[in-house]
Order: sequence, then structure tokens, then C-alpha cells
Amino acid sequence: MSAINQNEYRQDASDDDDEYDEENSNDEQEEEINILEQVQGLFSSDIFPNVIEMFRAYQSQFDLVEFLKTHQIVSQYDYIRLINYIRLEKPSIDDLKQLKLSIPSPWADDKYFTTVIDNDPALQFDIEEDLNQLGDLTISKTTQENDQLIKANQRIRELEEMIDTLKSMTSRLLDDQSTGETTTSKAKTKDDIQDDNYFATYNHYDIHKEMLQDKIRTESYLKSIKENVDVFRDKIVLDVGCGTGILSMACIKYGQAKMVIAVDMSDMIYDAMAIANENNIDESKIVFIHGRIEDVNLPVEKVDIIISEWMGYFLLFECMLESIIFARNTYLDKENGLVLPDDFSIHMAGFHSDDLYHEHIGYWSDVYGFEMDTVVKNILLDGHVIIVPANDVMTSDCCIKTLNIYTCSNNDITFTHPFTVQALKSGSISGFVCHFDVNFAKNLIEKVHFSTSPRSPNTHWKQTVFFLPRLYNIQEGEEITGKISCQRHPNEKRGLIIHLHVFDSKFKFYLE
Repeated sequence: MSAINQNEYRQDASDDDDEYDEENSNDEQEEEINILEQVQGLFSSDIFPNVIEMFRAYQSQFDLVEFLKTHQIVSQYDYIRLINYIRLEKPSIDDLKQLKLSIPSPWADDKYFTTVIDNDPALQFDIEEDLNQLGDLTISKTTQENDQLIKANQRIRELEEMIDTLKSMTSRLLDDQSTGETTTSKAKTKDDIQDDNYFATYNHYDIHKEMLQDKIRTESYLKSIKENVDVFRDKIVLDVGCGTGILSMACIKYGQAKMVIAVDMSDMIYDAMAIANENNIDESKIVFIHGRIEDVNLPVEKVDIIISEWMGYFLLFECMLESIIFARNTYLDKENGLVLPDDFSIHMAGFHSDDLYHEHIGYWSDVYGFEMDTVVKNILLDGHVIIVPANDVMTSDCCIKTLNIYTCSNNDITFTHPFTVQALKSGSISGFVCHFDVNFAKNLIEKVHFSTSPRSPNTHWKQTVFFLPRLYNIQEGEEITGKISCQRHPNEKRGLIIHLHVFDSKFKFYLE
């Protein structure tokens, strides 16, 4: 379960929209429109006379103004990334209409600054100025039809807000009924706000699709259930962070579990309920609870098995480990209970890739004839989640952290470990690459293992890379020693800071 936010979310945008100047004549408006060039459609290869007419043509299905408001796109930069995202990824109009506000948005990646169509007129559309030319986007309709449409849209938004409120109230009422307590409101802390943003990223279908399509991840979990039926049969299972509910359903369908309690803070849990019903899962065997595992109350005192896909980049990013430890300490049968998976390790190695180094570092030394070393300084502070080809690994691996899920504590998120790696060949090192291994081991009939190593099949976790500011030459057989430490980010609840001491230098990196 992974999400990494490298773009700061802008929340200070004004809600005021410029009103269309009704004093402008139709001739003046046409003159403004005609200065725009022909443009290829966003959702087809059709050619439109200009950007204004393109958005008007889409109005009945894709309301640009409403979409910008819903997703709080208030800067030209965000708009440009949105257009390039649509051009490159080719989502359908229905896909876009189903998007919920998320942080980061699907188009937040800076790769969407790269133009897909050269001299794309759609990118020259100024969302602060040119929106005026769209008028109310319904100029072809009568005034009566416009009023009806406006009222209908307003009513739809009101109903959507009512549904969201009812969902929240239902979740709180279920919790209150189980505890006999009355919910009281309280001011949200900075950590609460960051948690809201974190869980909001899991409201979006794409992130669940990415995880489900990771065959190494998903099939390892399913294998641990299918090949250990005798372990799951007639047991009570707690699924922490159930997402779409696939593991919960598998525990019942393949593991023959007596009951599964599926807990998730994101709104995806409502889809999981529908998915379980769609697959004819016995309602008496599955209970869905919306909320943080730390805040909800389960219908049982103890569970036999806890299953969760909690791992983040560098294993520990997102700090969801804390939720698993809480569930273990609060609900797991102390004598015979199992937590799956249960054994983890983080490894590191030196690497060099000409392609990756140029893409992330070298590129900025000559950008159309200009040096941009200022950007490089910021890039070198970040941990990068990328795939490193196995042939680019220059040294042996070194284990820098092991984690036993039955004995670990929240303090394990912070650690310091010395390392020694040996050069496998002569050449250069441009950074260090870290990966983690996962085991389903204790008391299982059939044990399961997978790795996120560069030498293993790719997973959605990829690898975590820390680039060095320059290349360091190494000779085959040479030993490289150093120390790595991991600590919590003081301002980002789920972020990490990595310190690397190597080559007689100290380096600092952020995962946030």
C-alpha cells in the first residue's frame, strides 16, 4: 500500500470566478475566438476550429469549468499538466467524471509538463483570462434550459454532499453503537489533516489498479491463503487497510475463514462492500468497518489472523507499520495468533546507470544552453522511487534492517546501521539503491517469499534510490563501508529522513 507525494498541494486558491462581460458584443467575442488556432480534440482525433469551440462541444459531457473547480485547478501549471495527462494517458470522459479530489492528483507528476503535441493550442488556453470567452458554456441553449440545467447541477451537487455526509454519519453511528459513546467533534490537528490527505489518495481507483496489477504482490498474498487453507479454515481474520477487499474475499473463498473483518479509512471501502456483494460473498462472514484501525471498535475481542499489505517505499515510508502494531497489540490472540506477512528486511547496494543519472541529474547541466544546478541541489535531497536495471548494480547487497512483525515496535521506524558492500566490478557509483524482502513464514504449511530487488521481477514498489552529487570510482573487490540512518520526518507524519555516511561525506535525503 504505497503513495508518495512530491508536489505541495495548493489550498489558498480564490473561489471567485470572473463574471462574463455581457457588454461585449458577439462580434468582439468572435474576434477573440478566431485568433485561436485549430486544435485536436482531447478525447478523439477530431479537429476543432479552436480551443473555445472544442470545450463547448464537450460541454454536455465534460464541463471544463466545473472540473477545474472540483479538482481545485487554479494555476496555469496545473492546467497544463492536466491537458498533457489527458493527451498522454488518454482517459475517457467517464474516467475523468469518476475522479474524486485526491492529493496528489493523477496529473501531479512533473512528467506531464512535457508537451505531447507540439505547439498544442490547448496549452495556450489561459484559465484565468480565456475562461471568460466560454461564457456560461451553454450559449446554444435557451435561457429557460440554462436555468433548468443550473438548478439540476446544483441539486446533484447537494445530493452528492448529502450522500458523503450520510456515509460519514453511518460510520460514526456504528462506532457509537458498539461503544455506547456519543461522538463529539474536535479541532483537527496537523497530523489529522495529513492523515486525511494520505487516506484521500486511496479513494482513487488508479492506485488500487496499480497495486492489483502488481502480480508479484497480489499473487504472493493469494498464494499464502490458497496454499495454507488449514491455517485459515474457521478462523477470524482482520484485514487492515482492505482497499477493494480482495484479500478479505480470498480469505473466505479460498481460506474458508469463519469471519473476516475488513477495515479501511478511505472511501474505497464502500466499493469493497459492493464488490463483495457482486461476488456473492456470504454477508454473515464479512464485516466492513470504515475508519482507522486505531479509532474503530471491532465486533470481536480477539482475532486469529491479521493480514495486511502495509508496506511503503523503503518498506517504512507511510509509517503504516504503526497501525499493524496497534492491531497486533489490541486484537491478536496472544498465544496462537498470526500476522501475515511477518518477516521483512531492507537491503542496499551501490549502483550506476548512465541513463538514470542523466535523466535525473545530468540533464540539468545543460537545458537548452542554460545551467540549472539550482534544481539539481533540490533533486539530490529527494529519495527517488524508480526501477534500477539489475546490470547497473555495482556492488553486493547489505542488509541494513530486519523486522519481525511479532516483536517489532514503533521505535523500529527509526534506526542506524553500518554497512559494507563489495564492488562486483570496476567502474563508478552514482548512488545507492535500496529494496526490501517480504516473507510469510511463521506456522505456515507453505511459506511464501517475494523481493523488490533490482534482480527480481519488478513490483509497484520499484526501488528507492539515493543519488550522490558526483560519481565515485571503484575497483572490483574493493570494500565500501559506511553508515545509514532512518528517522521520522519532523513535519510530515508519514515521511522519513535518511542520512547516509559514505566516501568520507555525509548526505541527507527526504522521503515525503
